[in-house]
Amino acid sequence: MAHEPAALPRLTAILCAACAAWGQGALPPLPPPVPDLGAPTPGELLPLRPLPVEEGREGSVRIRYWGRNVQESPTGWTLEDGAVESPDLLLLADRITYATATGEVVAEGHIRMEGPGLRLRCERLRMAWKEKVGEAWALDMELPPSWYLKSRKVTFNTLKHWDFDQVELSPCPQERPGWKAQVTRLTVDLDRYATLRNLWIWVGGVPTPYFLPWAVYPAKAERTSGLLPFSLSFSGPMGASVQVPYYQVLGDAADLTVTPEYFTRQGVLLGAEGRWNPLPTHQGSFTGQFIRQRTDDARRYQFSFKEVWQREDGWQLAADVNRASDQLLEADYGQGMARLGGTPFDSAFYVGRAFPWASFSLTASEQKTFFNTSDSPLFNPNFPSSLNRQVLPSLQVSVYPVPLAAFYLDGGLRTGRMTYKLDLAPENAAEIPNDTYAWRRDDAFVRFYGRLGQWGPLRADVETLGRYTRYSHSLGTSLFDVGNASSGNLALTASPFVVDAQAEDRLLGSARLLLSGPPFGRSWDRVSLLGYTGELKHVLSPYFAVTVNSRSATDARIPHFDDVDAQPGVAGSAAGERSLELGVKQHFLGRPGPTASFLDLVRWRVSAKYHMTPILLNDGRVLKGWATVDNDIDVEPSDRLRISFRRSSDIADSDADQSLSADYRAGDGTRFRLAYFSTGINRLLVKQKGIQLGGLKRLWGDTLRLEFQANYDFKNRQFAGSQVAIAHITPCVATSLRFSHIGLNIPGSVTKEDRLDLVLTLRGLGDLGKFTF
Repeated sequence: MAHEPAALPRLTAILCAACAAWGQGALPPLPPPVPDLGAPTPGELLPLRPLPVEEGREGSVRIRYWGRNVQESPTGWTLEDGAVESPDLLLLADRITYATATGEVVAEGHIRMEGPGLRLRCERLRMAWKEKVGEAWALDMELPPSWYLKSRKVTFNTLKHWDFDQVELSPCPQERPGWKAQVTRLTVDLDRYATLRNLWIWVGGVPTPYFLPWAVYPAKAERTSGLLPFSLSFSGPMGASVQVPYYQVLGDAADLTVTPEYFTRQGVLLGAEGRWNPLPTHQGSFTGQFIRQRTDDARRYQFSFKEVWQREDGWQLAADVNRASDQLLEADYGQGMARLGGTPFDSAFYVGRAFPWASFSLTASEQKTFFNTSDSPLFNPNFPSSLNRQVLPSLQVSVYPVPLAAFYLDGGLRTGRMTYKLDLAPENAAEIPNDTYAWRRDDAFVRFYGRLGQWGPLRADVETLGRYTRYSHSLGTSLFDVGNASSGNLALTASPFVVDAQAEDRLLGSARLLLSGPPFGRSWDRVSLLGYTGELKHVLSPYFAVTVNSRSATDARIPHFDDVDAQPGVAGSAAGERSLELGVKQHFLGRPGPTASFLDLVRWRVSAKYHMTPILLNDGRVLKGWATVDNDIDVEPSDRLRISFRRSSDIADSDADQSLSADYRAGDGTRFRLAYFSTGINRLLVKQKGIQLGGLKRLWGDTLRLEFQANYDFKNRQFAGSQVAIAHITPCVATSLRFSHIGLNIPGSVTKEDRLDLVLTLRGLGDLGKFTF
């Protein structure tokens, strides 16, 4: 007799425990293993005690059977607490009878039948073993891809075609499922579809209004085209609604979902989502919505196109295209509030490749900006209500740094077409002759940088840059002249978007010398502070920098489209800048013990600039002398907590721009985010002060979730956009109550400012219903 492998007792113990959990009775013994160089059969892997095996060839099907009280006769055989096995099917039961003449197997008591893609349990079964045709009573069954079924009776043919009577169907494996569908008759073709008659959905022990006299559902484990479960909304600002999605398979790597939704007050909202993934490195998606509102005949839409493709030869392509008729379509017809911080208007396109010595890219982009008449510091009567900034397209070549002794040399070339598209009010049409202004910009630069020298603890670094930029059109007036200032602020006497004058060239030279002092500090062997315990080091590194940039006579007429125009010098310095910078870099390093490595827990930089000549800063001020004192602090005591603080304060008065953000994540998935912002110096920003809160708290083993997101405007003393949701989660049913507040300071919204949504979501089915108040 061959010896049983060492791993088999462990596997047997595991499977015995699993069978006990299933509530099965005592299982029949396993026959002694027969030496075989092939893989073990399913019967040999089941937890059965070794007993003799009887084998026979009934027709052309090889059958193995074993158990207790085996009785054989010319007409067949019977056994108790045993099993019957063929190469693709295994049957276990309390009692099994086989008739040789008909090839029929009759089984009774604690029946379990398993095969490829099949797991069935029942109390009585009769089937033709070779043809796999038969009947079963009082059965439990698993249906692919993730459904559990109970039925009074079923007839089957080849184990692919099933006809059930009095069915309970659910995706929940629990004895008492969170929800179930009661069906009087269910016909399943595992290669095609399932047909249901008299479908009634129950949640817990409560019946719902969802009743269908007839329905068809894909039964294949693979993706299959067909209707998806519908959803209902019984109230809301748009009226009651019903959505019936349709899913279409487009080959092995693409699909399309069409989601028409009918609103009783506004009509049909057409929606669609397409996805494709032809290669592991190539995927994309398209989503879109459109509605022609019944109340005001307005045509509203939004769509998004995304594409990512990374080829093996190094080429990369990425596209993110977004369009929308307005900002509030998602708020009106979606979940009650659009993505905070997101925008449906910005788009970008990139294609490029990195070579050993340089990189090449072709880009295009578009951003849309809205102007408010009274709050915008840049506003004047010639301003449009909104502005589109387009780059269509831009070609860029960047040369990687080339070592030259202790220095490095790199450079770049960029050429592109810039466009302003203005949304003009009728009263401004006479002041601004066109609504579109486009020009070509060619830009090239060479940069030389490296360590100039090291004298003991003192170190000197130098960075120089030469830049040439040509504009096919410029501004008609010297709008960005530092002499054109009022009370220290740039006075805009004309529109900065009218770029229709003659071509201009700009040649810029820029240099920066950085002197770094010796680092010094102190250390503490044992510190306990704010939950941290261990060794701590504080290191300070002072530095001093001098920046000198040339100034061109054409600087005031150059359109300020991006940083290439407004901050073309080294380290983001402005044209004509001559400044001195003083600063200190600080690091707090810590480790829990002498064997661990030091971690950078806190980084703190303090700096201030002195401008020796009048300069147009990037925040819209014209300044000579001391600028702001800047503080940048980053705190990361652990991988769960991060705190960032930024503050720029004016030396001459008490104005300051500041922001604070904190992120915290717990091991159970709980997270919290806080952001505070205040603007007082930057003249290109609307003066505002606000706070943003967001987070997710999981309670009682993740059965209850509290999620919140709030934006409070201190200036207007109101919440601009906020949302609070409470969800009760079970393995199969989720109930969520969500309150949303939307600031309606943007014209065109037809939704309520405050909204309450109650949503019931079922596993495997989606949103069963939504109530909006």
